[in-house]
Amino acid sequence: MLRGSFDPDGSPMTMDRGRTTFGGMPKLYEYFGLVFLFYSDDHDPMHLHVQAGSREGIIMLIIEDGVLVEVRWRAKRGASMLNEKEQREAETFVHAMKDGIVAKWTAFYVEHKRIKPERITRRVK
Repeated sequence: MLRGSFDPDGSPMTMDRGRTTFGGMPKLYEYFGLVFLFYSDDHDPMHLHVQAGSREGIIMLIIEDGVLVEVRWRAKRGASMLNEKEQREAETFVHAMKDGIVAKWTAFYVEHKRIKPERITRRVK
């Protein structure tokens, strides 16, 4: 643990294979109450964990020839699923931010680089 280093939500920052993570999960984005993150020991296919308060869902990105053709939701075992409004908001965000998400996935899992979280304060379309 990095002494005295905390994420804005109060969770401790830790080092994982040389990368800074938040509570063991690299945070990608904060967006109007939704938190998008990777689990540090995650796997293919490309997917994100999306948290809203105590609720969490997993959204898989189906990409063909560089085009996001579909997103698929599944519940995280042991957690309450996001409500429909949160899921719609998350899907809109994922479609708008696809290129950044793919770049962060590649940086973290392929290049083993640190991920810098971003707080998005304007609505995406």
